[in-house]
Amino acid sequence: MATATLTTDYKAAEGYLRMLNPLSEGIKLCLLKMITDSLVVKTVEYPRKKESSLSKLFGVWADSSDTDDIEDFIKSSRTNSAMRKIVSFD
Repeated sequence: MATATLTTDYKAAEGYLRMLNPLSEGIKLCLLKMITDSLVVKTVEYPRKKESSLSKLFGVWADSSDTDDIEDFIKSSRTNSAMRKIVSFD
């Protein structure tokens, strides 16, 4: 069945070619461009997003605490308080 459809389509294309054969080269090129343009998928242009918000993540600490207070808070909030022994590889 697919072969029959292909044969029919080919015969239709031959018929169009016979019809277009007497046209000038300029008109044939114009028709070729029109057919090609109809086959090309149009891409949608989306508006560009604003600058990456990654740059907004950098900056100063949004707190008025002293650096020593922040350091103490970080140390006190650690969950593992076990003493570690550093082993020398010497």
